[in-house]
Amino acid sequence: MLCILSSDFLEYLNSLVSMLTWEWLKVSPAERTGMLQIVFRSQLTRLLSYVEIQRLCLAAAKNNSKAGVTGFAVECGGAFLVSIEGDAREVREMLNRIIQDPRHDTFDVVCCEEGIERRRFGTWAMNVMFLDDDLFWSRVFGADFSCDQLLSPRKMEPAFALGLLSMAYQYACAQAEMASSLSSGRAGRLPRIRHMFRR
Repeated sequence: MLCILSSDFLEYLNSLVSMLTWEWLKVSPAERTGMLQIVFRSQLTRLLSYVEIQRLCLAAAKNNSKAGVTGFAVECGGAFLVSIEGDAREVREMLNRIIQDPRHDTFDVVCCEEGIERRRFGTWAMNVMFLDDDLFWSRVFGADFSCDQLLSPRKMEPAFALGLLSMAYQYACAQAEMASSLSSGRAGRLPRIRHMFRR
């Protein structure tokens, strides 16, 4: 079931996050069927270098791998758009840890979907693509583009977020010469630095 979150619900959800109330992440075992995908946007409290972001991604990939969670992220100017997916309980616990990370000063859930039957971003346990990669824009969209305001803190439509993540994920898989579909490989690989694209 797709749960596209209304602006009122997002405000409510963000107020819960602000108050450090994590009860909404807890679901009874009877409700934990299938996989859960959550797409969120966050902003760092300070800009990190490419190398620092790569290290952050590798640490996330190792944690995700232990939990059977996969994911993909795009970054521009300290703003991230991230999808995590896997067992609903594990994804909620992972999200709880991410929300509490003091390196973020804003956090917005863009969309979530319960009961997904297959992973959409399953190649890596976590990988990141830097949206200031000029080759990505010219090869995928055939034009130069500035990503500076792309992930800005305004309302983001779920279809746009999923589309952007999907295009970046397909591009990253093609550049890494890895299958984007899990029918031909195992889920949740740890990325290599060369799998994280930047200028």
